[in-house]
Amino acid sequence: MRLVCIGKAGVDLYRTLSDSETSRHILRFYHPKETPWGVVLEVATVSSGLALASELRWYIMRYMTEVLFEDTEHAVYLTRDLAREVYETRSAALIDGWNISFSVIIMEDGSSARVPDGVPIPDGVVQRFRVWGLAREHP
Repeated sequence: MRLVCIGKAGVDLYRTLSDSETSRHILRFYHPKETPWGVVLEVATVSSGLALASELRWYIMRYMTEVLFEDTEHAVYLTRDLAREVYETRSAALIDGWNISFSVIIMEDGSSARVPDGVPIPDGVVQRFRVWGLAREHP
């Protein structure tokens, strides 16, 4: 499974993480893959991805707009809060047709946004992720 880290517009996330000794130490076993909009990390499980996101929380707050967890079973991405609810606290259970979904889009200028289902996707989108989240995260 993949942990998708989307950088803030204008931030070279791969370089930022590579330049920091602390993040290099945290990521030493993960081999980040650079993308035009951020970094993708291969993790074994959602729980290991959550642990990694916890380690990277300072970088997430400062340099990232989104952190998404790939859910291969449902062919969608999960928000960090939903992943935590499902896999750490077990207070939610994923089912087909999860009722809170939206898209995370990345624009040509590097900005990202959450777009509710049913709203047309604007021109200039270079990447789109189908995302499930919690009610409080819905755009």
